[in-house]
Amino acid sequence: MMNNANSDKTRYGRWFFSDSVYKFLGLPYAEPPVNEQRWREPLPPKNWEGVYQATEFGPVCPQKGGASFDLRTKKQSEDCLYVNVWSPDVNRNAQHPVMVWIHGGGNLGGAGSEDAFDGTELAKKGVTVVTFNYRLGAFGFLAHPDIGCNFAVLDQVAALKWVSNNIESFGGNPNNVTIFGESAGGMAVRSLLSVSRAKGLFHRAIIQSAGFEPYVFASDPSYDKVKKITAEMFDKLGTNNLKSLQKISTDKVLEASHEFSGVFPPPGQVHTPANLIWNPVADGDIISKEGFPGWSIDVPILIGCVENEARYFIKPDKSYTSETLRNMVYALAGPVSKRVFQILSNDNLTIYEAVDKLFSTAVWFEPSYATIKRFEKLKNNIYYYHFAKVSPGARKTKELAKHTSEIKYIFGNLEPKKDYDAVDINTSKALQHAWITFARNGVPKNCDGTFWPRYNSESPYITLITDKIVSYPLEIHPLTQAIHSLRK
Repeated sequence: MMNNANSDKTRYGRWFFSDSVYKFLGLPYAEPPVNEQRWREPLPPKNWEGVYQATEFGPVCPQKGGASFDLRTKKQSEDCLYVNVWSPDVNRNAQHPVMVWIHGGGNLGGAGSEDAFDGTELAKKGVTVVTFNYRLGAFGFLAHPDIGCNFAVLDQVAALKWVSNNIESFGGNPNNVTIFGESAGGMAVRSLLSVSRAKGLFHRAIIQSAGFEPYVFASDPSYDKVKKITAEMFDKLGTNNLKSLQKISTDKVLEASHEFSGVFPPPGQVHTPANLIWNPVADGDIISKEGFPGWSIDVPILIGCVENEARYFIKPDKSYTSETLRNMVYALAGPVSKRVFQILSNDNLTIYEAVDKLFSTAVWFEPSYATIKRFEKLKNNIYYYHFAKVSPGARKTKELAKHTSEIKYIFGNLEPKKDYDAVDINTSKALQHAWITFARNGVPKNCDGTFWPRYNSESPYITLITDKIVSYPLEIHPLTQAIHSLRK
């Protein structure tokens, strides 16, 4: 049997069909990156005999936490390069828009199998949904002049190539592919804009809560920075010889990867994503050092944040002191610290609220604003949103609209009897409609038929998502303005 899919779905043996959706789980999109293929570019999957049993999620990449939701499998392995497909039809002529989700998890955890990313509800509305795994931590993101770098990015390109070659057999249109991701997945979407070999493999892009301009308060995740940490990790492992490194056990590499990952914050501060080491890096080969060679002018972008991003990392049930706030202001705002202290004081916030506001602004709001300003100059179509919907459950825990909170709304995977109510269900339907219309036509649309406004500097509009979805002129908060001033 050829490994390219054909119109005969029985080739995949047993599969799931429920809620009017076909579900294919654990399909290999590349050869396992194990043994001599560890830290090598992914190879196309080999042919197999007979039919493939597409009924179980493939193993997730080795990880020590980082997933935001239930992984739905306990299997971890370097043999992790699998896709999952949900589609309302497997007729080649169906030509549904394809939505390819890239999961988050700080490039340290997570997988395409997480329950919040289940594609059933989106597929029921007329799209073909794909999720996939990619190599994590040092397995996917180390950098060494004799070994290489950006292996996870190459995995992502390989998954998109699989979609391009195969998705028609699952009812999808390979010429209408939307890539979307949150957190590290948003970073992946942004990185793919700079990958020339990804050009033409996607036609719309959605960047959620990451993938923005570099932070003003931290050094870029540069090749040299990751190369330095990689060398330190290799010293820990006792060798920098590739053949020797490929023989080291998965568990030992995972332990070293975690140790050098940057998850441990500086004394007196709280952990932020800026601390993380294992990230895509502009190497001038896989990822361009300048511009966006993977981004065609006709590819629109939907981009945004959520209101209380930081509350995913700083929990309301923990105590934060004025000293912590002071340290964070100096660390994140530097030369404008005095101005930032005054703004936070004027807002009459508790210490916890102030840490949330500062953290969310410096790591998400200001970089996202800087990004739309940069993207808008490229004359591309940009749509800017802000998610501030708070479910009853999130209000009870005081986590509010924390990082990741929009995901279940977009996928339609809310749990009404647990944390959500009828208003949340309506918001979910509205967001699904917006994401799907963007995937279908390149412009997000409300359920009443009105379009979201395109961002431009002459008439800068943002779309706010709360109990309702409303577009209004963008007003930049003084705290964002203060931190943004550091870019000038």
